[in-house]
Amino acid sequence: MPLIEITLPNSQFSNEEEQELANKATDILLELEGMQDNPGARKLTWVYLKHANQNDFFMGGSPTTKAHYRFDVTVFADTLQDHHKETLTHRFTTLILDLESTAFNTLNAARIWVMFHEVEDGNWGGAGQIYRRNDLLKMLQS
Repeated sequence: MPLIEITLPNSQFSNEEEQELANKATDILLELEGMQDNPGARKLTWVYLKHANQNDFFMGGSPTTKAHYRFDVTVFADTLQDHHKETLTHRFTTLILDLESTAFNTLNAARIWVMFHEVEDGNWGGAGQIYRRNDLLKMLQS
């Protein structure tokens, strides 16, 4: 039951492009978790798009005119290994730059940050109960 929060500037993308962003971000994360073919896992993957005004973003205390993005990825602890996080970061960066039709280079890629939040087992609640990783995995395999 991963959660992806994507902070992006208002009106950066069309509604269709935002739908594509949410869909592809879901695909990428589920693939790295080995759950890409599990419809139950897909239903439990939430994506929030958090829009911000471009003039609300500052670097070094000064306004910036370039669009910046932040992915906050929340998963159960020990779900993603370091190489998964590296791959996820690269693919999310590529996804944004492709949607912008912008070249992949260091300056453009540096505008996209991916932050990982790992929730220890027993600390994820929803639907009025606590979810444990192993119980959730069993449920998804049924």
